[in-house]
Amino acid sequence: MNSTEELKSSIDGAVGWLKIDRPQSRGAMTRDMWQAFPALLQDLASHEEVRVIVVTGTEGNFVAGADITEFRALRSDPEEARRYDEGSRDTLAALEKLSVPTIAMLGGPCIGGGCLLAFGCDLRIAAQDVSMGIPAGRLGLAYPHHALERLLALLGEATTLDLLLTGRFVQGEEALRMGMLHRCVSSDELEETTRKMAAQVASNAPLALAYSKQASRRVGRISPDEVNELVSRCFQSEDYAEGVTAFLEKRRPQFKGR
Repeated sequence: MNSTEELKSSIDGAVGWLKIDRPQSRGAMTRDMWQAFPALLQDLASHEEVRVIVVTGTEGNFVAGADITEFRALRSDPEEARRYDEGSRDTLAALEKLSVPTIAMLGGPCIGGGCLLAFGCDLRIAAQDVSMGIPAGRLGLAYPHHALERLLALLGEATTLDLLLTGRFVQGEEALRMGMLHRCVSSDELEETTRKMAAQVASNAPLALAYSKQASRRVGRISPDEVNELVSRCFQSEDYAEGVTAFLEKRRPQFKGR
């Protein structure tokens, strides 16, 4: 299993876990971490048994933004800033293209780049006391355009501009009402609820999940030929036959991803 010093990947049954293990900075992301993220995601998804990936931080943490100590050296001019953002762009692209769904488990601050990462995932579940926000305006930063596009797709123009223009932080329950989260629970319930959600996702047919994810995430950008291929793979699969048979026999289906 591939890992780095600050990004730890593991597999537990059908669930792949990618943990941001940098508690001393509350998960602040360095350029090296952004650059390593796509390959770690793809490695987890390549394991046949993995049906869903959970992205999380250490206990009480998620990603409290980018590592500000790197800004002077790595964001000192527009060209350096562009290079710095390549890792986050590639991470967003990897999250979109992965064949398996992803869940962001937010146990602590989700700020700036943390929102980029969380919104890049397909599902988000957070503790009630989590703060979420994008204070780019306070630093004079241009929030990466690839992240802005994802925000607009998820939240719409009104909510996106609220977050960006005010730079305010919102807590878990308000974030849930704004459509930023799918679940909001107490800190004590966070991991258990995430595991239940992951198990529910993992119990479904992988090819059907891949179709649902790609068709939804890439609406307006996916070609009819790609859609037809994904649909055909579902209906021609052993899993489709198993799903129909299990339904008729009133038993739980045993999907194999083929």
